[in-house]
Amino acid sequence: MKVLVFYSGGKDSQAALILSIERYGLNNCTAVFCDTGWENPITYNHITETCKDLSVKLEIIKSKKYNGMIDLAFKRKRFPSTKARFCTQELKIIPAIDFILNQNDNLLIIEGIRRNESNARSKMNAECTYFKYYFEPYDFDKKGKPKFYTYRKKDIIKWCEKYNADKLRPIFNWSAIDTINFIKKKKQDVNPLYYMGFSRVGCFPCIMNNHSGLKLIIENHPEQWNAVKAAEIGLNSSFFKPDYIPFRFRTGITSAGKRYSTAEDIERYIKGKNNTIDLFDTETPGCLSVYNLCE
Repeated sequence: MKVLVFYSGGKDSQAALILSIERYGLNNCTAVFCDTGWENPITYNHITETCKDLSVKLEIIKSKKYNGMIDLAFKRKRFPSTKARFCTQELKIIPAIDFILNQNDNLLIIEGIRRNESNARSKMNAECTYFKYYFEPYDFDKKGKPKFYTYRKKDIIKWCEKYNADKLRPIFNWSAIDTINFIKKKKQDVNPLYYMGFSRVGCFPCIMNNHSGLKLIIENHPEQWNAVKAAEIGLNSSFFKPDYIPFRFRTGITSAGKRYSTAEDIERYIKGKNNTIDLFDTETPGCLSVYNLCE
């Protein structure tokens, strides 16, 4: 059996990777990184260095159809959104499925997912099969007809006749602090972005970024933020949802005459909001990390 650990460079998948090596043996484990082409250089370096330190094999997989997030957006003629997160589907899920179908072996697939990260994740299972929703419905339509996943369904059914692909989430019931403490106990450190104030790492920025996370990018990673602004100009569309900031601060106008938030609007709003806060801020925080990593 081959063990594939999906590793994003975040603390949870890093803890799951270390735990998997301990449980199943170094020679049986492979770290798999789905590269969206839209990560921070710090994350790319962290993934390489931690895998090197663990002496674990690292497989970097990418979409065969799109050359990263921006190429995806231009070819789809729009950015992903909270209601249409095709970025995850095209840049992570599909490349992962293609990679798995190229494995001629029984697989144990490890994910560093915790139940208390979100409401959606709390409804997941700690154990299941990777291709679960190809064989049982994930939902039903209004007429009661079952819905199944369809990407490469024939290939998947044929592959599953020979091999198993079980999925395990070994840190499902852990807290965020549990994962950090575990990593440090094993003489590794977490992604440096956590020390800089980021609560999550991954797409940089993500369409789901909150204001505080975006503020850190605007102030400390101008090259990444400028890439967002350039892409918006090229697509004549906003990277973020239309109502990301209050209506009076939005200057973008759709062909239908509706106002939306541009990256320039968002930058002005966040910087202005910050300046107002700074007038009353008499203390400098001792540690930027939301997890008190400096303690």
